[in-house]
Amino acid sequence: MGRLSAAGIRIVRDFPEQFIILTSTGTERSMRGTGFLIASFATMLSALIGCSSSVRAPVVAEPAPPISADVWREVREEIWTASMLAQSEADTHARQAMREWMGRVRALIDTEFIPWYSGYWTQQWIGVKAGWYEMNREDEEEPVEHYLAQYLQEQFYELVLEPASVESDPQTISKQTAALYVRLLSDQLRCIRQTYAVPSQSLHHQLRQIPLIALAGAKPTTVSLSEVVDRSDLAGVPAYDALIDHADSPGDPENLSADNRYMEFVAEDSVARHLEKLPVRAGGGAAATLVGEALGLFISVGIAAWTAAAHEQEKPEIESQLKGALDAALEDMWRSLMEDRELGVLYPVHHMSRQIDTGLFAAHAPDLEVPF
Repeated sequence: MGRLSAAGIRIVRDFPEQFIILTSTGTERSMRGTGFLIASFATMLSALIGCSSSVRAPVVAEPAPPISADVWREVREEIWTASMLAQSEADTHARQAMREWMGRVRALIDTEFIPWYSGYWTQQWIGVKAGWYEMNREDEEEPVEHYLAQYLQEQFYELVLEPASVESDPQTISKQTAALYVRLLSDQLRCIRQTYAVPSQSLHHQLRQIPLIALAGAKPTTVSLSEVVDRSDLAGVPAYDALIDHADSPGDPENLSADNRYMEFVAEDSVARHLEKLPVRAGGGAAATLVGEALGLFISVGIAAWTAAAHEQEKPEIESQLKGALDAALEDMWRSLMEDRELGVLYPVHHMSRQIDTGLFAAHAPDLEVPF
């Protein structure tokens, strides 16, 4: 007899060319002709299609267009050159900044540390402490020279290294140098992309296979070269921050202070010079009994005989010896800070450059020709 359409309309066919349409409210409407029937179905079908069109199919990202082997080979050579140029600029910056810092260190040695060490009251204090410790030291205890060297190290840091580092220090220079390398490398990579008209997506795809930072450890931290294509500052990137933190050792007082070997040499000479003025080294207990009070100590160990006049006669020799020891220590410090590729100021730059070399040559470019 009839059926209910999707629109709630019942279509009843009583005659070949007449249709009675019963709406959902029961109202009858009569229509003639098969044309109306076709039009009604077309209308309902369009409505159904319109509803289904609101659900869109997921967009599938197109793969990165490939880079030809010849173009990619030239791009790799350009990347290697860019890294070398950035490293050279960073090295020049670091050495200039470190020379300025070292100049401040040498100036403070001449104006602060040597006058302090060779001063009359400093030498008196060293003599008293050396004599007192030597008389009370047990055989298994560290020699007095060991403790004096530690004290001189502390004073060297306080009088020289700390004020010399107010404007800048090796740790700060290391961070600035790493940031300069990244910025220069980023600029060059963008130029390479424009020069060779390499699609950004394709370049990123290739550069993700080349490491920039690869730190071993309990939680390996890595960054690929693609990170620096669109950004010239990696501060805040976990791997980069970890690399900089690893390079913080140049700023540690223990690594900056004058080599302990030279301080111990100075301490040994100073202790020997003072102890030879002592009349006799009695046993620790006997010496303590004889001394009693500080004034007694001065008198009993013969420190009072070391007058200001005698001090002035020995002062040039004391200063010359200390100056020579510190010059040798500073040369070692410079080599450690500037030539050590694992702990020096340039460690972050050397690490990133080495990772790029490894990625370009070993893994992705065995046929790469380096323009020497």
